[in-house]
Amino acid sequence: MLSLLALSSVAPTAQLAAFHADGSGDFAVVFNTVLVVGITVGVLITQFTAREVRPRMYIWCALLVARGCVPPGPSEATTGGIGFLVLALAISVVFGALRARSMPMWRTTAGKVIRKGGMGTMWLWLATIAARLVVGAIAHVTTGEPINVNALWLGMGVTLLVQQYFLGLRAKDSALPVRESAAPAAGLRTSE
Repeated sequence: MLSLLALSSVAPTAQLAAFHADGSGDFAVVFNTVLVVGITVGVLITQFTAREVRPRMYIWCALLVARGCVPPGPSEATTGGIGFLVLALAISVVFGALRARSMPMWRTTAGKVIRKGGMGTMWLWLATIAARLVVGAIAHVTTGEPINVNALWLGMGVTLLVQQYFLGLRAKDSALPVRESAAPAAGLRTSE
């Protein structure tokens, strides 16, 4: 398992170099790509389904953050590398807080707090991803920093951690509307 985690930290440029001229590729590169895309799609799908707000999500956030810190780490130990990493993580924090505010929440009659993202949440996810890619591209062009998959794992963990934190704060609000079930009410707007 540790070797698979280490393989996924190879920069995409180096991963592309692993493909042979005849079009055949390295299994680890393909596996890592499928893993990254699969986890991202899975996380995004859960953002748009009615889900209970509960502390278990912190485990997934911690795993993503830990994965992002696996050697060689999320950035090179240069002034430019660390500066752009801090900027990218700040973007992750801001968008995590904004997405938490964009998700309508309600309490079921059983007392469970439910959230479900809508169009506003989708646009904020797209903006999060675009902003992170732009910062990575600028870092690569201006300072020659390699594109590092670990930074993406770390950024995903941080943005979800912040989102979960603010959802947890909102879940304590006793003024949340009460619904019969976990399904959103017909009149509930999910794009706020």
